[in-house]
Parts: sequence; structure tokens; C-alpha cells
Amino acid sequence: MSEFDSRDPNAAVETPPTSIRGILSKLGPGLIIAGSIVGSGELIATTTTGAKGGFALLWLIIIGCLIKVFVQIELGRFTITTGVTSIKGLSKLPGPRLGRGNWFIWYWFIMFIFIMGQLGGIVGGV
Repeated sequence: MSEFDSRDPNAAVETPPTSIRGILSKLGPGLIIAGSIVGSGELIATTTTGAKGGFALLWLIIIGCLIKVFVQIELGRFTITTGVTSIKGLSKLPGPRLGRGNWFIWYWFIMFIFIMGQLGGIVGGV
């Protein structure tokens, strides 16, 4: 059995680091993952689109970044507290069920499809 099979949900929780070296050792993997998420396509497409569009929609990016921070904090808090993934938690929202998933899961999936088309349009328009 692994150390995470314990019944106590607090058994796998580590104490936070207090030294600078300890903090940097915990930040390292997160920075690597964050760097791998931003690929060359995003880097080239967003800078080119920003150069053509100017600062007209910069306010929208700032608002989106602020909203994203609070949504990620709350989803992380929910997952740590309940031990349930965010998708399973969203599937338990009240409302009609459509097949195997809740209405919100289907809404999220449809929005994901539209976002993929939007990203294709952004790259194609550049």
C-alpha cells in the first residue's frame, strides 16, 4: 500500500517550508509546469495578436487573470477539503443530468469545443 491509501485525509499533508531554500524547492516543480503550459504557439500568437490589436482589450486580459486566480484558489480549496476532483464536484451541482454528466459538465465541454475553434481563428487570423 502507498502512503496515500490512509483513511486520514491529513496524513499526506506536509508542513509548509519556512526557509528560502525550502520554498524554492517547492516552487521549482510548479514553475516547470507553468513554463511547459505556455508553448511557442501561445507565445507567438498572443504577441502578434497584441501587436496588431494594440491596447484596446488589455483591460479584458487583466480582468480575466484576476478572475482566474480566484477560481483556481477556490477549486484547489474544494479539492483539498473534500478529496474530490473539481470535475466530480461540478458534476454534483443541482440540476438536470444529461446522460452520464450534469448539465454543467456538458456546458463546460461545449464551451471547450468553442474555445478550440476560437483559438484556431486567432492563429489563422494572425
